[in-house]
Amino acid sequence: MTEPVVMTTTFKINGPMFDDGAQISLGMAEAVNRGLQDLAQFEGANKVKEDLYPGHGRITGNLRSHIGASVTKDFVAQIDAGAALYGENLFYSIYVENRYGMFKKVYEDINNNPELYDKYIGDAIIEAFD
Repeated sequence: MTEPVVMTTTFKINGPMFDDGAQISLGMAEAVNRGLQDLAQFEGANKVKEDLYPGHGRITGNLRSHIGASVTKDFVAQIDAGAALYGENLFYSIYVENRYGMFKKVYEDINNNPELYDKYIGDAIIEAFD
């Protein structure tokens, strides 16, 4: 039996600029977090929702309405099935994920496309300097 997939997908920005103890300005941190939020929402949560349709994990739309993205702390974004917004994921979300793999697919898409980080986070940093 395979181990179930965790219903929370987390992205953390790494590198010398973002390591613990690095000095980064508040404005820069806000810009990175805004870009990370946009990345998690548009390329993560929205795509998980798109992957839930009748016959493919969507029955009532309740799970779909619980999917969201949030920045949980500096440089860390999370896509989940209600944990950030409601305190816990919908209890049946793990069964839907194990069958259809929406969160896993989104996680792999984002991690295999580093240009997405440039698009969202890079653009946010450039805007912060304007």
